[in-house]
Amino acid sequence: MRALLTKVVLAEGEPAPGGARPLSDATRHYLRVWRHASGRPLLQKWLDVGTHAETADLVNRLCRALELHIYPNSRLIELLWRLVLRRTRPLVPALKARILAMVTTRLSPRFTEARTAHTEPRPQPQPQPAPPQAHHRALGTPELSTALGTALFPTPQTRSVPPEVHHWATEQARRAFAPAVAPDVQWGNLLLLAIHQSELAAPPRAPEDGSSGAAGGESPGDWRPVLVLDALERGAGAGVLAPDARESVQGVVRPLWRTWKAGDDGSRSVDVVTSRPIAAAFFRLAARVVDGPLTDACYRFCVKHDLFRGGEKLAEEAVHSWADLNAAYVLAVAACRGVGWQAAFEETHISGSRELVLSTLFFHYVLTDLRVGYQVYRYALQRGYTLAERPLHMMEMKLATPRTWQLAVPLLERPGISRRRQEELLIAILRVLQTERMQSVEPRLAKMIGDALMKLYEDTAPHSKFKYPIRFVFCIMIASEHPARAIAIVEAIHRNVPDFQSFFTIRLLLRLMRTLVRYRYFHLTHRVHRLVPTDPAHARAAADFRRKLTHSLARAGAHSAARRAYGYGLDLKKDRVWRTPREAMAHAVRFNARTPAAKHTLPVVAMLRRAPTHPPTILYAVTLLVRAHRASAARRVLERALPHLDGRIVTNIGNTILDGVLTRHVVRNGRLVRHVMRLRAQMEERYGFRADRVTVNIMIKSLLRWRGVVDAPKIRGLFDHMVRCGYPASEQWLMRGAGTPFGTSAAGVAVNIADVDEKIVFEKHVRPLYRMFIKALFTRGDRAAARKVVGILKEEEGRAARMRLDRNQARWEG
Repeated sequence: MRALLTKVVLAEGEPAPGGARPLSDATRHYLRVWRHASGRPLLQKWLDVGTHAETADLVNRLCRALELHIYPNSRLIELLWRLVLRRTRPLVPALKARILAMVTTRLSPRFTEARTAHTEPRPQPQPQPAPPQAHHRALGTPELSTALGTALFPTPQTRSVPPEVHHWATEQARRAFAPAVAPDVQWGNLLLLAIHQSELAAPPRAPEDGSSGAAGGESPGDWRPVLVLDALERGAGAGVLAPDARESVQGVVRPLWRTWKAGDDGSRSVDVVTSRPIAAAFFRLAARVVDGPLTDACYRFCVKHDLFRGGEKLAEEAVHSWADLNAAYVLAVAACRGVGWQAAFEETHISGSRELVLSTLFFHYVLTDLRVGYQVYRYALQRGYTLAERPLHMMEMKLATPRTWQLAVPLLERPGISRRRQEELLIAILRVLQTERMQSVEPRLAKMIGDALMKLYEDTAPHSKFKYPIRFVFCIMIASEHPARAIAIVEAIHRNVPDFQSFFTIRLLLRLMRTLVRYRYFHLTHRVHRLVPTDPAHARAAADFRRKLTHSLARAGAHSAARRAYGYGLDLKKDRVWRTPREAMAHAVRFNARTPAAKHTLPVVAMLRRAPTHPPTILYAVTLLVRAHRASAARRVLERALPHLDGRIVTNIGNTILDGVLTRHVVRNGRLVRHVMRLRAQMEERYGFRADRVTVNIMIKSLLRWRGVVDAPKIRGLFDHMVRCGYPASEQWLMRGAGTPFGTSAAGVAVNIADVDEKIVFEKHVRPLYRMFIKALFTRGDRAAARKVVGILKEEEGRAARMRLDRNQARWEG
């Protein structure tokens, strides 16, 4: 049959081999096995390409299949909803009557008694009482709507529906499809159920007949109110609706309330179990449309039938429906009276557990408005209320976002939080820090994160899938004034992991070491060095780590720490260890790479012969010579190595030589400026030196030191000139009509940077330059101009940080 159906799209309407159409052949095959197979593929094909006659045959056979089985195939039920909801080629009245007859058959005693036998709860052992912090889902209109659907088409899972709800749903279905009800009203009831059940349906719409009341003298019951309330709550969203949307929703809710309340005339008893969730739904909708009269009417109904009372005497399932009703009333009071939730909660008389009502209110706000949900949590914390654990964990995970993660960090120390949920929350926070590429956080937040990490992983290794966010946070903790805690956590994880490479890498340890050196925590670097594996497989990586640690400490001015790192794990008197030329140079200057003595740099030129063509080694040697005030020796090194260097390295070395002139205090003022200009011209002529943005900063630095000539007005003009040349300053800092921060003229500026076409980088070029201007203006007494440059610098720092976050986010998203 399935093979024939595959030919329908290609061959339907054309004669097939043997003179038979594929759909007709498939139908004959189905008629042989229809009692033992659902025939859903054939019925689906009939619905898609069948004619009117075939649609009638489809309806008849579908109804026969649904009348045959107590638990029909779910795909047949989906096919029924498609038939009911389709707008093209609507069903004729005769086919609608056939479907309604099938529904009546399924509500007959033969089906309902068999379903009742299946839905009776099986004997089970005595359940263990749930912990007091557990949160149970209260009975609501979604559960009631589902029960109405299972009254017609049950599933094997129908046993999970409470017996009283199942009996209520069966009774409502019989009332909705009773013979005394007009066929159009019955079809409207089925249409509402199809809209609720079908995933392919459009948004809820009114039945075509437009009727909403009883037919033939029958009471309308709960069928339509429950289904429409559920659809409205799903479609109205969260919070108060806009004014234009309130009128349309009110036009549905108020007639619906009158229809449902029409049964409160003594003709039927009020079912407390199902009336509580229906009244709660009316309260929630009244809050969204700010309908005070509806709130008052619903309140009087609840008081009349004692729906608000009995919170202490109810069974466990009913207690949660009672709490949901009280919480919904608090929401309606807060919205209609224009007061906050806290005032409404405190003013409302609750004859039962206020803690349970507050927990239900908290759960509602966690799902709809996280900001208010956090306020409810703080209120409960201050008043000593205990909230349910499930909504608490939901709030914690929702707070772990780039905008609100700071609120989630204190929840790591929440009393009663389990280890599993604490770890889940911690990893969610760390992933936010990782994706946002945070550089540092507030020290108190870093301490809380460190305490949680130590508590979780002091004796247990973390799962391998968590290693990347955990590894990222170590540098954040170091930058946030908690370096010792970060290294202690690293050591604890190192003890617990079975293998070094399962969590750590040499690159991670290098990043930790450099971060410690950057923030001048030199005394902790040896603890990181102890974590480097010493087995033969990692011997080369360990030696490279020791060399980089030595150079980093020497450049930072930690001479003693660099000397210790130089000999880590070695006996310098016995072991013969090969040293790189840079290591030998650092050892020669007594690891004082910042201010080496001239006599200690005498062996540097000779050591350079071991690597005469290696650019980093040449640059390091020139740096040591310049800082020892041996500029002529540095230029000779550059001249000898020139054939082996490219233009970029020549520029870097030339900038090092130019900057070295500024460190000597012998030459000052105009002589210093002329000396820098002359040296730059000589290097351009002899070595092919080409100026870049760093060179410009050096030239500006020399000019700002000429205090006798370059006064505050000239500094203002110089800063305006830099802005004209492309250095950043936003519109709010520019003077109107001038286009510059201080409005000076472009004439008389001696610095020409027109030949520099390098891209401006904030960290390398803008920040050092603007800081020089700020210092020069403050020392000359021009505080107003200095504050303006400070404002420009702060704004550009924020813009650079946002751009860095955008780049990291784009890189993270691929």
